[in-house]
Amino acid sequence: MDASEGSYGTDDRTRPGFLGREALDLGVLLLAAGAAHVLVLSLGHSDGGVRALITMGAILLAVSALHRWHRHRSAVTRRSRAGGRARKGGRRAREAVPDRPEGAVDRLWSVRVTLADLPGGLAALTARFASLGVDIRLVRVHPDEAETTDEFLVSAPAHVVEETLYSAVLGAGVRDAIVRPADVHELSDTTSRTLRLVSALVEGAATLEGALLSLASAQDVERAEEAPDGMGREDTDGTTMTLPAPDGTVLVVRRVGVPFTAVEFARCRALVQVAASLHGRSRQR
Repeated sequence: MDASEGSYGTDDRTRPGFLGREALDLGVLLLAAGAAHVLVLSLGHSDGGVRALITMGAILLAVSALHRWHRHRSAVTRRSRAGGRARKGGRRAREAVPDRPEGAVDRLWSVRVTLADLPGGLAALTARFASLGVDIRLVRVHPDEAETTDEFLVSAPAHVVEETLYSAVLGAGVRDAIVRPADVHELSDTTSRTLRLVSALVEGAATLEGALLSLASAQDVERAEEAPDGMGREDTDGTTMTLPAPDGTVLVVRRVGVPFTAVEFARCRALVQVAASLHGRSRQR
């Protein structure tokens, strides 16, 4: 059977144990042979009878070929219509995203927002990203009591500037939005980065200050005898974080424009505790 042919009715060959198919085919063959013999005898051995048989055979072959062509054409038409619907759907999806100039290079941005910790709170924001042709590469979630801070690392077309992203974020109903250029190294997940920093501390390949700068994405870490005014030795206040150093001083970590979250503070504190444990072991030796 051709690929264009389908199955109609019940296919006896799919029924286990059915042995009548061969008998049926043989009966049809014998019946056709007998009918042809009777027809030849009735027409006689004349040239007209032979021409009549040839004519009827040609007609049957033509009808069969026409039937097969019609079914094949119907199948092709159905596939073409299905492909057309798929192409229209894809074209509509592409038309919803602004065209990118040929040769333009996408830029990486960090978009940090604070919003109420409610189901569906990010739907409006992600819809705004999609309308600008922005691709979300990584999401970091910083949960708090009644609200959450989410940081998106996004890839945006070259024509999407900081002001455009900022306006889109504010239009999604969030607050405390911070948009800044990001570096490709920030795309690594936090767990892997933390483990690498701990390994570097253990092997002596990194200092505690350098590890804190990388983990907190900070701009400055200094050691001080006392914590800044109004802060404890282990505290966080906006863009400033204090942690007790293994040598008894205070580590003051500062970051420009982006306040520290409780999750970031907990990570940095755990890193300092690892360094303190290593410091204690070195002194015992």
